[in-house]
Amino acid sequence: MIRPALALAAAALLYAAPAAAQTVRVPFGDLNLSTAAGAEAFDARAAEAGRAVCTLGSARLVNTTCVKRIQREAVRQLPQTSRDDYARARRGDRILAMVAPAWPA
Repeated sequence: MIRPALALAAAALLYAAPAAAQTVRVPFGDLNLSTAAGAEAFDARAAEAGRAVCTLGSARLVNTTCVKRIQREAVRQLPQTSRDDYARARRGDRILAMVAPAWPA
């Protein structure tokens, strides 16, 4: 299900002191999170947002623990239906539906 929302605000859990906490945005409104491709695109966007705020020092080293925390928080901040779709897509579950008449013809 594609949600009309334009972006998701996720709290960034940083490697630094709590006072240095930032907010990152992970857009998902254009993604179909019930598909593997949509879930992967969301993961890539969350990782990119994490890398943007989880760099250390002038050497531009990325704190991977920080990036993973941001990814988990971004998923946690999804609306429940989108989070369910995302979880199914990550597991590889298919959403199947069958349409049948209520009464025999």
